[in-house]
Amino acid sequence: MSSVRLTILALFLSSVCISPAIGDNNVVIAAQETEANVAPRAKSLRLINLPALTFSLRAAIRCQGEPTSLTLSIADTFRTLGKDELAGQRAADTSLTVPAQQLALAATSRFCIDGDTETSDKLLVSGVTTAHASLVCASDTNTSVHYASTPLQISLTCDRGPEKTQEPSSER
Repeated sequence: MSSVRLTILALFLSSVCISPAIGDNNVVIAAQETEANVAPRAKSLRLINLPALTFSLRAAIRCQGEPTSLTLSIADTFRTLGKDELAGQRAADTSLTVPAQQLALAATSRFCIDGDTETSDKLLVSGVTTAHASLVCASDTNTSVHYASTPLQISLTCDRGPEKTQEPSSER
């Protein structure tokens, strides 16, 4: 039993020591929290369908030689910046709009339930999706590829619509 524990501990420690940028920090990616409004859902549904979301991304880059390309991606949505766009740059900014069908559903039981105003109207969802960066660098002697990723945060707001302040109609 002790050897199993040691093996698990060794695997855990080795996974912690590997950075998303392959240990050399040639590319680092950051993203701003994005916001979205969602409609109330039926009480029987535990999952929230996320709408299309736009994420603002920034990648800091460093190459031995020159950057050839930088690809930023979320799910199946990506943008590739070429050599001309990266020339002389230490960072690249872009935004990606990810269609709703590419994002996982968020699970919760106490957020935005139709007819239940006791449920929360705000929810911060972390790690439902991830942004990835891939940097290709070229010098006279070699080509290298560097990777990084970061989990994304989404702030959801329940859009319950205008408050119903009208009195019931007296017509019969």
